[in-house]
Amino acid sequence: MVTEPPALAPLIVEEALRQALAGDPRGGGMLLAPLISESRRECFALCAMLATAALRGTQPNGPNGMYVLEVEDTWTGRPGRIEDLTPDVRFAARFAAALANEDRPAAQALFDALTAGAHTETGVDRLVDGVLALFGMAVATTRALIDEQRNDSNHRED
Repeated sequence: MVTEPPALAPLIVEEALRQALAGDPRGGGMLLAPLISESRRECFALCAMLATAALRGTQPNGPNGMYVLEVEDTWTGRPGRIEDLTPDVRFAARFAAALANEDRPAAQALFDALTAGAHTETGVDRLVDGVLALFGMAVATTRALIDEQRNDSNHRED
């Protein structure tokens, strides 16, 4: 009986997040490079893993249990527009929302648009920027969850 070795991608993503949370986001991001360049399928799976990590602990905020993007201008505190986000962050937010809403065709279309032209230097840069924006979201969510757990355990000890 032949058994498949465990998938390395989730372990790589876990280590990348661990390094980023330990203060080395650049080093963590560099670990993702082979997954980005491996294949379109592997890169899509990477984006899905990062989006899943970025959404951990979140709840739907729209009607019918849907995730709705809400953009806030951090300078004014007022609602912003998705068009005001940089292209990489706009991709990451839309991709994560599509996956959260189980809209695989929309997630695939966003990914296809991101990877269009990936055979050029500009296209590769756009792809890497989009994946790293998802990575940044995943790091921020993971950090917030860790902080929340620490705060909860500190309050229980009081």
